[in-house]
Formats: sequence, structure tokens, C-alpha cells
Amino acid sequence: MTTVDNVNAEHVPYLIEQLMAKGAGNVHVVNAMTKKGRPEYILLIDTPEGNVDIVSGYLAAELGTLGIRQFNVDHISYKYSIETMKVTLQDGTGNKIWEDNVNVKLVKDVRDNTLTARAEYECVKKAAKAFEASGAGITFYELKQIIESQAVSYFKNTEFAIHVEPVDKSKLRDKNPSR
Repeated sequence: MTTVDNVNAEHVPYLIEQLMAKGAGNVHVVNAMTKKGRPEYILLIDTPEGNVDIVSGYLAAELGTLGIRQFNVDHISYKYSIETMKVTLQDGTGNKIWEDNVNVKLVKDVRDNTLTARAEYECVKKAAKAFEASGAGITFYELKQIIESQAVSYFKNTEFAIHVEPVDKSKLRDKNPSR
């Protein structure tokens, strides 16, 4: 970790790219404010122990930082797999408008049961652009939710089914006369 108050926002993406190229596993940059109201960035960099000298040397050279803080923490990793799901957009009559593959990362527990699914950004972005061009009216956010929900349903071992449908609100009022 290091903090810097002499870097402008345009420099930050370059720093992240360079740190990743130098072996950082993750780079997080947090906006903060220092004494006297000066803006600063807090850089949190995950890197293997053997790579600390390379990363810290780069930070000193590129940013002029006077030092870094090193935290030794345990990282608990979950098992995961990348599954390829076929996504198809059909019109109201069932005609296929668009079809392509989307990669989904499945996070698993110790017994290899699927816990959650996360559709890969670039795949969803490509699909969302195609959906937008077709006039489907489905946003990136909605598409991502649909893909992830269906992937979990497909890969998660459960004997339950969930059905969601709208409820006629006038019938709800009839059942609850206290309103």
C-alpha cells in the first residue's frame, strides 16, 4: 500500500496497467483526502512476496513515493470454473435474431457445489450491443442478471424451483381489508 498526493486522475489507469504488467494480482485505487484538504490516492496492490521489490521499486521510480506499507494477510481462495453458455435472442415468434457464447465464472464450495455465477464483462458487453442493435429493449444490467440467474439455475444442485410472476394488486387488497 502506498499513498500519493501528486498524481492526477489521468495517470491512474497507466499506473494500474503497469503494476499489473509487473506482476500485481490486483490493484485498487481509492480516492481520499489528506491533511489540509489535499486529494490523494491510496493504492492497494496484491502481489506475491517475491514480487514486492519489483512493485515497490516501480512505485518509487514512477511516483516518487517515500515508502510502502506491507501487509501480510491470508487470502482465502474459492474454487471456480469458467463455463461457456450459449445465449440466444429470439423474437416473439421464436425466430432466432442473435446467438453467441458467453463465459460465466462459477464459484464453488469445498464440495464443488456452485455458489454463484458471474458472467464475464466483455462477453456480456458484446451481447448487450447486439441486443441493443436488434431493438430488444434489454439493458446490459438486465442481460447480465438473466445470464447469471440462468447459469446458477442450471449448475446449482437443488431440488427446488422458483417461479416469479406479477400479482394482481386488486386481489391483494381484497385479501387484506385492514388497508
